[in-house]
Amino acid sequence: MSNQSRFPVFAVTFAVVYAAVYYFAVYYNWPLFSYGPQTGQWLLLNHPASDGPTMYWYGWMATSAIAGAVAGLIVCYLPGNPGRRLWSGLAWLVPVCSIAAIAHMLSGYFTR
Repeated sequence: MSNQSRFPVFAVTFAVVYAAVYYFAVYYNWPLFSYGPQTGQWLLLNHPASDGPTMYWYGWMATSAIAGAVAGLIVCYLPGNPGRRLWSGLAWLVPVCSIAAIAHMLSGYFTR
């Protein structure tokens, strides 16, 4: 497989894994790092800042990006074309699961 034909495999794998890991990172609060804007503190993993609010969004994005990149690189170097062995109906799995995940996350807001 040439380098040019590996990029779509990497991109699709990255997008799918990124979305799935981002959901779990937000739901279970797994940031790679956290930031306290009032104090300017950057702390590794999930630690509240000493003063003021703590931002975890940057850490969730970094966690998801690293997991997506690692999974994309692994799938990219598998022999053959891994996408040809999958059923094409699985293309609907990611959007349907994403909608279900968003509904699950918002359900607490609308049912309180």
